[in-house]
Amino acid sequence: MADFQANSRPFAELDRAGRTRRLRRLAEAALTAYAVPVARLTPLAHGLNTSFRVDGADGRRYVLRVQRPDGPGVAQVRAELAWLATLGRETDLVVPRPVPTRARELATVVADPAVPEPRTCVLCHWVDGRFADERLGAPQLYAVGAFTARLHRHGARMNGLDRGRVDDLTEFGRTQVDGFSAAVVERAVASAGGDEAVREAVARVRAVRAELGYGADVFGLVHGDLRQDNYLFDRGRVRAIDFDDCGYGHYAYDLAVAGAALAHLPQREELREALVDGYRSVRPAAATTDPEVLAAFAGLRRVQLRLRRAL
Repeated sequence: MADFQANSRPFAELDRAGRTRRLRRLAEAALTAYAVPVARLTPLAHGLNTSFRVDGADGRRYVLRVQRPDGPGVAQVRAELAWLATLGRETDLVVPRPVPTRARELATVVADPAVPEPRTCVLCHWVDGRFADERLGAPQLYAVGAFTARLHRHGARMNGLDRGRVDDLTEFGRTQVDGFSAAVVERAVASAGGDEAVREAVARVRAVRAELGYGADVFGLVHGDLRQDNYLFDRGRVRAIDFDDCGYGHYAYDLAVAGAALAHLPQREELREALVDGYRSVRPAAATTDPEVLAAFAGLRRVQLRLRRAL
């Protein structure tokens, strides 16, 4: 009786563990689309999406990501995977390598009666390495900066993919021609309880965007969420994961996100300086590293995170 009641409860009423159990069954169904012999499926830390480590009977490891229903649509997910596949072919940057389905698709859509809506699922090869965070040192951030610059150099050539802007304020903003329009800003201020600091942050970054322009030297496809949870190290080499938030934006946005995520560390200023130095080692003339530019985009990032929590 208890099992029946657990399975019949609405998905929205389940706790995280209950939802993960439902999504595990969906993940098992998704894996049948791939030519991967599965030995074990293990839930990973649950973020906005739900991911599982897949241990293959062939000794290889993979990550299966089950997309959140309010996230990027299947076309956008396939665009993300297309960039990852292109990075793997054209650079030596270590990023997740997509595994195509038997039908040679980069994503599969799966439905399960116990989950309210179909979910887009993707499978990638496992990326080895260790996360650092409190153990981060200047040489590591220098390497992250250089990695980011090389990623941007490649992103400058990736035009036309079905990915949105990384600097929009809210879902409403993403539906507007101008993501910083007066209507968008008014809604953002209201969502923040009337805090005019939101308006000031938007005005500042709007001015910076206008000054930078949109040339390939400052604007292109970027990761969108380069914080410590999304880069790791293997024998001193940087590896980046979780491109789910990738999209088009100013390169300074990526660099600002990486720098802002170091705020809780006592050595943050040293690390931020190393990050910028590493970036300049690859792109020495980049306006992206101007302190005022980075400060403006860091302010935008704080507003975005605040609005996400409020909505």
